[in-house]
Amino acid sequence: MVNIGTYDFVIVGAGAAGSVLANRLGKDGPWSVLVLEAGGSDWSPMHLVPAGKLFTLGNPRYDWRFRTEPDPSRLDRSETWPRGKVVGGSTTINGLFYVRGNPDDFDLWARLGNEGWSYADVLPHFRDLESYAGQGDPAYRGTRGALHVSDVPSPHWLSERFVQAAGETGIAANTDYNGRVQEGAALAQTTIHGGFRQSAARAFLHPARRTDRVRLESGALVDRIRFEGSRACGVEFLQAGQRKTVTARREIIVCAGAIGSPCLLMRSGIGPAAELSRLGIPATTRLPGVGKNLQEHAGIWIVQGVQSGIHTANMDYNALGVARQLLRYVMTRGGPVGTPTAQALAFVRTAPDERTPDVQIHFMPMGYRFVDSTMEILKTPAIMAVPSVNRPDSRGELTLSSTNPEDPPRIQPRLLEARRDIERLTAACRLVRRIFAAPSFADVVTVESFPGPAIESDEQWESVLRERVAPIYHIAGTCKMGIDPNAVVSPDLTVHGVAGLRVADSSVMPVITSGNTNAPTLMIASRAAEMIVRDHKAAESYSAPDRVALRPASGAHR
Repeated sequence: MVNIGTYDFVIVGAGAAGSVLANRLGKDGPWSVLVLEAGGSDWSPMHLVPAGKLFTLGNPRYDWRFRTEPDPSRLDRSETWPRGKVVGGSTTINGLFYVRGNPDDFDLWARLGNEGWSYADVLPHFRDLESYAGQGDPAYRGTRGALHVSDVPSPHWLSERFVQAAGETGIAANTDYNGRVQEGAALAQTTIHGGFRQSAARAFLHPARRTDRVRLESGALVDRIRFEGSRACGVEFLQAGQRKTVTARREIIVCAGAIGSPCLLMRSGIGPAAELSRLGIPATTRLPGVGKNLQEHAGIWIVQGVQSGIHTANMDYNALGVARQLLRYVMTRGGPVGTPTAQALAFVRTAPDERTPDVQIHFMPMGYRFVDSTMEILKTPAIMAVPSVNRPDSRGELTLSSTNPEDPPRIQPRLLEARRDIERLTAACRLVRRIFAAPSFADVVTVESFPGPAIESDEQWESVLRERVAPIYHIAGTCKMGIDPNAVVSPDLTVHGVAGLRVADSSVMPVITSGNTNAPTLMIASRAAEMIVRDHKAAESYSAPDRVALRPASGAHR
């Protein structure tokens, strides 16, 4: 076994959270930082061009392609869940939407006992992270951050029609859903800058590597965390066929995502004792919540036929169309190649008693369908809307399939376990139909292609939902933050019962945010960095013997 040395901080994962943490720790303290990433380089042109998602999503070179267990809430269907297997993680292959979430999401976290995570607490981090090019209230939006956020470039005219049609059904237009109020319809805000994808690695990690304090090791699959007593002191990882170790002088920060982070904890003996015992792993820290509380935005694709004379984006998916749009992109950085497939959205309440928008609708000026997570482009003009539940009541879980870090975990989604989620989606589907029937679409649409106009009753909708609902690829909650017995990390993100170890990524969300999860994951990392810098700068005033034993994790659960 090769020991590659000692660093102040070891970060596991170079995705959204790991990239921000490397940047902040490398900048805000005189510390050495090592980032270990299991995936490979992000320097392919397909990672720069927004439309490159069509070639990287589902590609086993860049995508983990986790396979789920049969879901009893959806007719025992199994499917592939993508996660970025590349520097930048899922921010290198995602749909490019920038959605902070609803302010009440974070106030809810605080109401659940997570002091320091209210909207007032996290808003400064959202502002500091971004450089927003649109017209936003400076009390809510930032203009000096490393991540460039822009309104969707060169939107298709049908995306603007969607916003107009939503207004005709009572959903007001909202010029900035990342500002004071989320509710309403709008063109999307994106992580695109100058026609190129702004992954977390490009915005935060690569600039940090220009200093001599931050080092990145790619192709490094972390197997387990090493301990001295109850203190995390290093990790073991596999790289190029070799088993290697590295020592962390101060902390290990796990940022492997809502699938990777709980798996690493469990392989290290942190988790549900019975499940670990089944695999012969000694449960050194018994935390029954590891891998539980899995949340995902469940959604369904509604495809609407369009008049034959109208050119929707899917009509460019042929040799001539691709050549024409590539030339347009080279000349202007615009058009479909430089634009997300989804271009507009709406946040709506499906019932008057909903406290906040309970549904998000993505709109795409094109038509396609998914066959086991593989996109098939339609050959006729079409548009699509994808309603999904914002804060689902359904909960899944994951556990290890073996002790081998190269073996995928067992993921049980249970996306439609809760009756209320079916009711919300049914109401949202009917709302989408009303939008497509609004005057602004009168000269555009023909007949609904899927699920088709024959689907009307609650029973019919439930049947369609159980047959066709799919994940939106926003996985969260599997290392829940909190103070209850099922929490995995405390509000300062330290793992309960373990010193020198934190988790900072979407897995710590006690309740998933309302909307796409990239932006809140970046915020979680920024908040984590603030706490880590505070703790270790305070420790600098201690005597040398005292610094060896930094403040232990709070709320020990054994």
